[in-house]
Amino acid sequence: MDEQGKIVSTRDIDANLALQMWTRGKTPRLSIFNKNKNSRKLIHISWVEKRDRTLSINGKKPGESFSYTVQDFESAIQKILTEYATKTNFKVKFFKVVIDLERALTRPEPAGSKSDLAMLSEEKRGSLWIADCSGGDKNFGEFRPFFPLSESEAALFTPDRLKISSVAERGTDNLIKTGIMQDLKRLNPERWHNPVRVTSAAMLLGFSYCGNDGTKMADTLWTAGEKPKNINPNVTVVKTPDKKLRLSDSGLVRLGFKLTSFIRHFYILGKIKIDYVDDSGKFLQEAGYEKQRRIDFNSGTLGDVPYRVTFFENPDEGMTAFGCNPRMQTARHRGDMLITLPTEIYKEALKLNTMSENEDDFFTLTRLLWAKQFETWYENLKPYVKGFAGLK
Repeated sequence: MDEQGKIVSTRDIDANLALQMWTRGKTPRLSIFNKNKNSRKLIHISWVEKRDRTLSINGKKPGESFSYTVQDFESAIQKILTEYATKTNFKVKFFKVVIDLERALTRPEPAGSKSDLAMLSEEKRGSLWIADCSGGDKNFGEFRPFFPLSESEAALFTPDRLKISSVAERGTDNLIKTGIMQDLKRLNPERWHNPVRVTSAAMLLGFSYCGNDGTKMADTLWTAGEKPKNINPNVTVVKTPDKKLRLSDSGLVRLGFKLTSFIRHFYILGKIKIDYVDDSGKFLQEAGYEKQRRIDFNSGTLGDVPYRVTFFENPDEGMTAFGCNPRMQTARHRGDMLITLPTEIYKEALKLNTMSENEDDFFTLTRLLWAKQFETWYENLKPYVKGFAGLK
């Protein structure tokens, strides 16, 4: 493979256009090949995530052009990604990332006292498991799920299965040894198996990290554990260290927390609706909602810009709504973002996001939006990777 890389797989769209997967050992790129001009453009595969995106290319004749939508490419993208996964060492890397990501999701946060449970940091509240040894003796306790259980999931949590008998047993390895995660994946793969597989494939292939750029970390995942070419015989070349994934890694933190939010709120996401309106306050008041209070959200929480969020309730309909007004210009949102859900569901979500009585609107609303963002991203990516990502 030369410095320019190589084309691993290709599919013709028509007589004018072909799509190809290009690589030179790191994160692959999508090559858009204009047959008429014998020219190609390399882009990240995340370009196809927006299904309403259009592509125009010039024809052979002056003034001639051809237009396509991303939906026109879905079948071709599926085929070139599947072929790429077969012809490269993708699967070796993929299964390692799956295992590491599962471990990162399973990592329990320790709580050695009642005050620890009551004052969990935002990072710890982003975890799915708590190693609860708050009963007075830090050697004893249990692994507590920090997510709601369906009736069939709850049946897996038999007495003493998640018991902790020493400080040394509070870690990830001991939780995995209980077999609870394998049972959860078998019982409900759409919650516990498929999202991890799709996320792992996305991390390696150059898709966005749920809307954020993750190419730097993706390149690291591809080169981890490999020895670079030695162009100077007088220099000793050592292997690049393997990357052990943690949800707190700067390149993964937002994606990891969106994934855990999706898993935690899995059973209520269908009740949450997100729309965009010009003036959310006027819209909601005309719809019978009553204004309650406001909270300001900094950049990086609900979006790339600060938001002022006004809480509304409609007692007659039993609904809660949030009018999210961006405080700076943004091309991503068309006016105000409007989030609506049943009041009962929102109250339930407040309880799901705390191990104590300290309910937190700021944290809960952020996590609900992240869960919905992940859901949309995940559903967009599934068709592209389901053929080789081992979905059940």
